[in-house]
Amino acid sequence: MSDYYEYKGDLIKSKPVESSDIHSFKSQKTKNLEEAIQWYSKSLNALFRGGGEANIEELTIDNCLSFTDCMILLKTIADTHNEMALLDKEEKSAFYTESLDEALRYYKVIGNLISRARMEISGDESKIQLAQLEYETFTKTIETAYLAYEANNNDDYLELAFNNSEQIKSSAVFDKISNDIAQENSLIPDSLLELESNLNNTISVYNERIFTENSEDEPDTALLADYTTKIFEASRQRDELNRFLEQQYPDYYDLKYSKSMLSIEDAQNMMDKKDAILEYVLTENDSISELFTFLITKDNKKFLRQAIDKETAVSMEYMYNFMTTPDYLFTQNDDIKQFCVSAHNMYKLLVQPISEDLINKNLTIIPDGKLNYIAFDGLIKTMPDTSAFIDFSRLDYLVRHFNVNYANSMNILMKHRAKKRNLKNQILAFAPVYNNEKVVLSNANYTLLPLPGVQSEVDAISNTVKTDIFRGTDATEEEFRALCQNYEILHLAMHAYINDSLPAFSRLAFSPVQNENDLQKDGWLNTADIYNLNLRNARLTVLSACNTGVGKMQKGEGLMSLARGFLYAGCPSIIMSLWEVEDNAGTQIMTSFYKYLKNGKTKDEALRLAKIDYLDKSNSRLAHPHYWMSFKAIGDPSPIYTSNDIYFFGLLIILIVAFAIDQGLRMKKARRKQRAS
Repeated sequence: MSDYYEYKGDLIKSKPVESSDIHSFKSQKTKNLEEAIQWYSKSLNALFRGGGEANIEELTIDNCLSFTDCMILLKTIADTHNEMALLDKEEKSAFYTESLDEALRYYKVIGNLISRARMEISGDESKIQLAQLEYETFTKTIETAYLAYEANNNDDYLELAFNNSEQIKSSAVFDKISNDIAQENSLIPDSLLELESNLNNTISVYNERIFTENSEDEPDTALLADYTTKIFEASRQRDELNRFLEQQYPDYYDLKYSKSMLSIEDAQNMMDKKDAILEYVLTENDSISELFTFLITKDNKKFLRQAIDKETAVSMEYMYNFMTTPDYLFTQNDDIKQFCVSAHNMYKLLVQPISEDLINKNLTIIPDGKLNYIAFDGLIKTMPDTSAFIDFSRLDYLVRHFNVNYANSMNILMKHRAKKRNLKNQILAFAPVYNNEKVVLSNANYTLLPLPGVQSEVDAISNTVKTDIFRGTDATEEEFRALCQNYEILHLAMHAYINDSLPAFSRLAFSPVQNENDLQKDGWLNTADIYNLNLRNARLTVLSACNTGVGKMQKGEGLMSLARGFLYAGCPSIIMSLWEVEDNAGTQIMTSFYKYLKNGKTKDEALRLAKIDYLDKSNSRLAHPHYWMSFKAIGDPSPIYTSNDIYFFGLLIILIVAFAIDQGLRMKKARRKQRAS
């Protein structure tokens, strides 16, 4: 019956209205939509296990005969209320806001059901699929909330839109970070944590074995069946463990599966005066259509919507292609002009509308969709004279005006800021030596080309800060696994291979190991492995590798890449590259970065100053964006080392106090002499 009722609703909703009078047309169309909603509601009731009329606020995964069908119907009803509101958009009567509110009520129910589904679905990939399925719901909520916010300027709508923006971004990472906090608060015995970790690791290992076996020309079906059985058994045990934890350790379970999201006011209370968060949402159908921007500072918040025209969409694509092209050595003057136009167009879209609010601020960018692939510090604030020679090193880049940091979401950023770390100030650096080894990954042939620059890179870093270096045949995956949890800074200068189809099997290439069947020693550390590492003692991971960040873009989960794996494993900050790094430029930038980091600069400022140093020392050819824009700072930007300024001011205070004491003693001695005479 549910399908029949839904079919009737669709017929009435799409029923043509014939009227030359606009008011008559709107009136009849509204009646049709209202009747369609009645049929959709009957369809929803037919799926409700409790019988009778379904109260949408009481719907759960368990009392829906078909969870997916219920979600689709709820969204259809919400979209229909939205459509009714748009019929009254020009007049903006009470009916307009009432229809928007009713649409939002249904969208919020869908959001709550998604949150619950995330708790009950195991596996990061499954959660990503759920986010893909409901991405449109979250963006629809943001679009509708903006219309309501525009109509009456009520901050509740801004808060709702921002909350949905946060749900779009990296929710699987957020789930894991909540889990880490629960573990740090000792809410559960270590033996159960170890069991949980072992089960997750077993599932990860056998998933990789299935992937590897399926890559063969003739996969062994018996092996695949055995691997599948082991995954099924481990998954069953994990589900049983989760039920046990819910019953016996409710505090741990509640924290691990916490649905709480920080409000904008919560975030503002945690921010410094100089902080500015810019969070973006791109709504896409066949092409990009709208950009929503949230600006949050200590004492201000804004919510903007902009239409994206074809020229701007082209600029976005061109800017990325220009920066990443392997033909950067053959850049022509016309190409440079087009890059300047594109980078300036992106500045006008992304920064200029709120530029007055950003004066003297440190920026944290929370991108969405294709914006994950844009280096914001390469946006051009002021257009150069394109009729003359254009010097790359002298362009008015955003990096010359702001520290630019990135984050997966505000909630993840703030939760990392709340974590306490032990201050050891030790760097673990790995720099393998490659000798054109031939490897086959996913039926594709690769060659591990030599990277001569990485050896000088780690040497230059060790001359700046204390570093334990593993190079050549010592730079093994096994060694890294054994040592990574004992260091605050992890520096990995090596090849990375990105699997755009299955991001969990993107991997870092440690020192090659021949004929090693143990996947934890074979020299390939993939994203699924990184997720199961314990990096809660680390404060920074630097991925100075080829192609590190260019993972598959997943709607609702942010940029899928090896870098995200380190964040998931507990490391709050990552320096990563968006594309293959040129050896000499990478060495110069990394050396300067560590120099500024050691001087007490924040991570984003240290990277910014390193890039400016490189630009100021380079001619126009070497200042091509390909050389220096690749690196980006993600996560907690706080400094690792104590600034030398603190020691200077401390010494100055001591000297002032000593001088005051000395002067006091001299004056006291002088008065005694005066009385004695």
